[in-house]
Amino acid sequence: MAAGHPLTDEDRWPWLDTIAAWIDERVAAGEPAVVTCSALKKIYRDKLRRQGVVFVYMQGTFDEVMERLSHRQGHFMKPSMLQSQSDILEEPGDGEIHVNVHIGQADPEHEAVAVAGALGL
Repeated sequence: MAAGHPLTDEDRWPWLDTIAAWIDERVAAGEPAVVTCSALKKIYRDKLRRQGVVFVYMQGTFDEVMERLSHRQGHFMKPSMLQSQSDILEEPGDGEIHVNVHIGQADPEHEAVAVAGALGL
């Protein structure tokens, strides 16, 4: 990605395996944790899905995301790559435990309550 080339599924699997192992370690230790990644496809989220895992979907239009992305300084994700990310995005479905947070209207206190509710806390 740093070279401006989108990752393939084959590129992503080892990275997702590493994240899944990290999640398993936290769960086994009884430690709460937060991990961020762009699990854009359902099959990626299926790899990370565990009891107690809640996905937070940072929802926004292409233009809203592009606006934010174009102002990043020194980030590996180039604005020219957003289209490839958008093309493969599969929004979380009703069968997936998740919370939608619209990037233009995020209220941290409200979203923390929503996540806690999704976890049954």
